[in-house]
Amino acid sequence: MSSFNNQKCIETKTLLSGAVHQYACELLYLENAFGILQYVIDREYYIGGMRLMPGDVTFALYWTERPYTLYIWNVNRRKKEVAYYFNIADNISLLPNEFRWRDLAIDILVDTTGSVHVLDEDELPADIPVELHSYILAAKSHVLTCYRDIILESNSLLKKYVS
Repeated sequence: MSSFNNQKCIETKTLLSGAVHQYACELLYLENAFGILQYVIDREYYIGGMRLMPGDVTFALYWTERPYTLYIWNVNRRKKEVAYYFNIADNISLLPNEFRWRDLAIDILVDTTGSVHVLDEDELPADIPVELHSYILAAKSHVLTCYRDIILESNSLLKKYVS
């Protein structure tokens, strides 16, 4: 296991439009094409009907060989409510100082009640290449079919690598 002792790491997310968003995170784990970042929410967000508040914690899990990333949100620290937010993704690259990936618009939220919501399908460009569109739809289908197993695996990974 690799320990990074509060090492800073930048998450660089590139949107289909080409816009780039960067977030300063804490690197918790990185080894064998898998990594975990922690990000503390710094402002209010409303996503899929959920409210994220400053101080809520995100554990972000990345695999270079999977078609998604996964954010695990502790959305209510007092009640320990957790939500899971899958980002359909490609071009995932993990280095100790920067995690880079391309956000392919569609997101899948498993909210604190366990309900599943597919978000942002309307953000797919009309002129998206056929191959990329097929990749996105296959990734969405995979997550919708396997999200329970992915969540169980991810919770186990957090317990194993995050103290």
